[in-house]
Formats: sequence, C-alpha cells, structure tokens
Amino acid sequence: MHRFAASPALERLEWILDGLDGKPGWGADASDVLAAAFTAVVTPERYVEVTRGRAAHYAPVVVVGLDVGETTARARIRRHDGTVDVVSCVVEAARPHRIASTWVAGLVPTDLTPRLPADFTDYDLPAAATDARLVVFSGVPGSGKSTLADAAGAELGIPVFATDWLLGALTPFGGRHFEASLAIAEEVLTTLALRQLAAGQSVILDHPTERVATRDRWRSLARRTGAEFRVVVCRCSDPQVHRGRLEGRSREIPGWHDAGDWSDVRQRLASFPSWHGEALSVDTVQPSERSLAAVVRHITA
Repeated sequence: MHRFAASPALERLEWILDGLDGKPGWGADASDVLAAAFTAVVTPERYVEVTRGRAAHYAPVVVVGLDVGETTARARIRRHDGTVDVVSCVVEAARPHRIASTWVAGLVPTDLTPRLPADFTDYDLPAAATDARLVVFSGVPGSGKSTLADAAGAELGIPVFATDWLLGALTPFGGRHFEASLAIAEEVLTTLALRQLAAGQSVILDHPTERVATRDRWRSLARRTGAEFRVVVCRCSDPQVHRGRLEGRSREIPGWHDAGDWSDVRQRLASFPSWHGEALSVDTVQPSERSLAAVVRHITA
C-alpha cells in the first residue's frame, strides 16, 4: 500500500485496511493493536472475524479518498458493487497509539432521512404556500445576474441565495477541490428553497442553472409547494463589456475568486440551453434601472 504522511492514526488505519484486503495471517497481533476500552466491548477474536468477513466486499481494497490526522484517520474505499464506504480509525494519543475505536459506514449513512428527490411531484409536504414565488436568476458568470438578483431581492424583500457565496463558505473545508462543486451548490440551494417555500416564503436563487435536470427539479418544487415559478435569464450582448465585467469584478465573497475565465465563459455561452420562452430575458447592457423594473414586473405578475 502506498504510504502518505506518517501519523499514528494512519499506521493503524493501514492495519485495518490490510484486514479488509484479506492479507494472509492478518489479525494475529490484534490484542496488541486494539485498546483495552475497545476489547472490553468487542473481543480481538471477534473483531478479526468480522473484518475478515468484510474482506469479501472490498478485496482488493481500492482507496478513493483519505483524511489523515494524528489521532484520527479515515479512508473512503470502494465496494465491489461500486458504492463507497468510509473506514474510520481513532487511536489513543499516547504510545503505542492503540486503536480506541473504528467503524465502517456508508458514504451516505442508511439511518438518515432520505435525500430530496429529483422530482417533487409526490413529495410529502405540509399545506402548500399560497402566494410564494420561486425565482431563478440564470446566466453565465459575468452576465450581471448576481447584481440584478440582489437588486430585485432588496426591492421585493425576498432573500437571495447565491452559488458563489455557498461555495466560498466551503473553501476552508477543501471546497475548491470538490469534484462536483456545482452539484453540491444545487443541492444546498434546493434545500434552502424548500425550507423557504414550505414556510410560505418566497426565495430567489442566483445560479447559472445550465443543467436542464436542475431546471426541471426546481420547477417541480415550485409546483409541489404551490409557488409561482419565475425565471430571469441574464445576458450581456456586448462581448467587450461582458469580458470587462468578468475580469474586472471585485465582489469580495469570502473564500471565492473575483475575476473569471473568459474562455470558459465563451464555451458555456455556446452550449447554454434555452429556457424555451418561459423566462424573462434581460440584456444587462441596458440601464440597470430599466432591467430592474422589467424584472420586478415579471416576478410580481
């Protein structure tokens, strides 16, 4: 097994992974590796038996993620069926750093409330809202959607939840390296929108909303909660103005960047799916007062 930065917890975790890997002769030293508090609950013999049995689901072990501290280490490993489990190991702070506790759980634990559905048509909700609105401001970076969304929210007294602020908050936890950051943002936005609408309150979502599946999901959420669904698509018809906004903006969002990548935005513009007439299209080259007035009329219609 490839070794990363050494720590007492990692060394013990590697011992556990050897067991899940079905290593011949593994577990003979379990009495020396497991702490007394642990063996008071699970005997070394029983732990070795259970771990060897679990090897049938993992061997050869494939590690897809690793988090290492001095006394705690976790490995994400893949089952034969493709799902991912998390192996956690906590060791004593004092030498010889025996294992105080260890457990294996699914990446998404089975004892949690089910996640939100892709379609809310049959989702169980209390009495539907009567006059709430789910408003989506859509468009590529630099199109002016955040500025317009904030202005509309202030004008109408509707809270605005924005992707960049949500993702910026995750930066201290490695958010800049998440593989599915936009999907994470969409899930958080969906949850926030559900919470608002279920309480009978309107909400504005500031998100590129390029995925058609996300559009369908939010449309179904609005329909299920009895809220009006309003979409504002922002665009900038002048490429030079658009690029200048993108590369020269300074929003000071904690944990987030200011300037954007113009080449990336051009590619996204070329493949941006149409909303097929249900949205108000706003060219943000026009005076901001005119854009805001049109948006407020659209939302409150």
